[in-house]
Amino acid sequence: MLEYIIIGFLGILLVLIFLIYQKINSGDNLGVERAVNTGLGEIRTKLTTIAETKEKIEGLQGDMVDFKNLFNNKTERGKFGEEYLEDIVKDSINKKHYKFQHTLSNSKRPDCFLTFGSAEESICIDSKFSWENYKKMHEEKDEQIKKSLAKSFREDIEKHIKDISERYIITGETAPLALMFVASEGVFRDIVKHPENFIKKAREKNVVIVSPDTIFGFLRTYRLLIQNREMYMLSGIIQKQVAALDEDVTRLSKRITDADIKHSQISELFRQARTSVEKIQKHTSKIVELDLEEKKTKEIETQDPNKLN
Repeated sequence: MLEYIIIGFLGILLVLIFLIYQKINSGDNLGVERAVNTGLGEIRTKLTTIAETKEKIEGLQGDMVDFKNLFNNKTERGKFGEEYLEDIVKDSINKKHYKFQHTLSNSKRPDCFLTFGSAEESICIDSKFSWENYKKMHEEKDEQIKKSLAKSFREDIEKHIKDISERYIITGETAPLALMFVASEGVFRDIVKHPENFIKKAREKNVVIVSPDTIFGFLRTYRLLIQNREMYMLSGIIQKQVAALDEDVTRLSKRITDADIKHSQISELFRQARTSVEKIQKHTSKIVELDLEEKKTKEIETQDPNKLN
């Protein structure tokens, strides 16, 4: 691509030289100088653009080499698969519902451990898929060797499915299924389209094969199930609290009724007490009046008879 660009600019340069030659022959020296300066300026600009483009292409080539080395290196490739899986999981569900590199009771460590609530609902995800034979199969030109590599690739898949089923499905500790994560959509499509029907074979082992696209949908569904479960649990708590509140309201109503009855009784007692007080006041008043009359009588009797006349 870069070679074609350079050839094109060389063609432009030749045309420019031809035009300059024509102007020289016509005797237009000023025009020649202008044409030379303009042409050289344009060439410098184009060469600068070419240099920048070349640097970008070299950078992209370096990235492509690094990416190729990544998939040639088993350790780096496995790390890439794990990190890719972690990014997808982190973007999909709450962190309280997953663990990375969780150790199971059999000492095995899945790349991701989804926790749904109870042990029987936890799901393991494995991302350590071997791509060596797949890569060799697609690069090989010899048909016989290619068939042999295709067989090895098939055996790799079957073994990996078996390993996941035996390692990450534990009665009483995990759900009766596990996920096999394939970080490449291309590899996943080849697995799905393979005549051996690996999807069915995996399902028979309670293993679900997923890719970055399909696991995202699975995790979204998983999150909805979690939310529905939490809402159900919260609704149960709310129902219990409402029932307890109803009992408290009933108890409070009874106590208010009892207090009202007692208040009425006390009011009646106060009324009766007030009546008694009023009667006592009347009797006391009469006694006081009698006492005053007696005193007046005595005063009259003790007065001097002469004063009375």
